[in-house]
Amino acid sequence: MTAYSGNSLKSGIKILIKKQPYEVYSSEFIKPGKGQAFVRIKLKQLLTGKLFFKTVKATDLFYSTDVVDIEASYLYNNGSIWFFMHKKTFEHISVLKTFLFGYEKWLTNLSSCVITLWREAPISVRIDNFVQLKVYDVDAVISGDTINSDNKLVTLETGAIIRAPLFIKKGDYLKIDTRNGKYISRIVK
Repeated sequence: MTAYSGNSLKSGIKILIKKQPYEVYSSEFIKPGKGQAFVRIKLKQLLTGKLFFKTVKATDLFYSTDVVDIEASYLYNNGSIWFFMHKKTFEHISVLKTFLFGYEKWLTNLSSCVITLWREAPISVRIDNFVQLKVYDVDAVISGDTINSDNKLVTLETGAIIRAPLFIKKGDYLKIDTRNGKYISRIVK
């Protein structure tokens, strides 16, 4: 295990706090005019996906954790368990829905993702920030009703429902931001 002092924590480092794995998102070293230096860090709790801020002393020690990221492809699910295939070993990995943190609505067959393992068990799945999905169905828009609405509800091939501009029609491909579920653009193929 590698030890890190509070002032050596950098973005991307994975550490243990109270026997739980965390990932450092950002850190800011602060040396006030009076008093002891401290570090304000933004952490992600890897088991729950929650982000929060923590202030630590610059001299506090933190230990690295045995977290491993592997590249995988999505295969299928049974409603509560999602199945993936390791890209190098072709081994199948099963992940509980709770560790997908809402990303399951953006997964299509063979979607690439990164699975985080802690103590050889999957604890989270991350996908690309942007995905391309086909429009499966669109809400009907009443002709001339563009004053009340500038967008409509669209159902994507994965079952996810988002808001998209009025010109989007069934069969179009859309670029979607998976972090907030928003329409980015239409893709011409």
